[in-house]
Amino acid sequence: MTVVEHNRILGIGFGVFSAIFTFTILLLMVVSLGVFAALGITFANETGDSHQAGFGIIGGIAAVVFYGLLGAIFVLPMALASWRMLKGKRNARIWGIIAAILVATIFPLGTMLGIYGLWFLFSAEGRGFYSNQSEAIQALPGH
Repeated sequence: MTVVEHNRILGIGFGVFSAIFTFTILLLMVVSLGVFAALGITFANETGDSHQAGFGIIGGIAAVVFYGLLGAIFVLPMALASWRMLKGKRNARIWGIIAAILVATIFPLGTMLGIYGLWFLFSAEGRGFYSNQSEAIQALPGH
């Protein structure tokens, strides 16, 4: 395999993981907001205290904020790494390393992609691919 092919595989892999993670985070946000609101309303109906419904909604909003932060921590570096690697940007190696470390926590496929990414990005070919003198970056589409 050539260096350009390794770079393309990693870019696509990080893009797929960021898309899947985005969908999962959005689904968790909707479900947790609905569950917390439903529990708060149900508890308010059971006890007759109308203020309890607000606590459920506040809990749902807190869950949405939590999942939003979690999503931003995981999705943004992976999406940036994917885009920068596919475009051949010079700082894509740094974003790729960050994304590889983050995706390695998702067992088992993410772990394999993370190890593969770290192997490529720390290899001599990977470092050379993103060096200032690299002609391989010029071979990527968009250059």
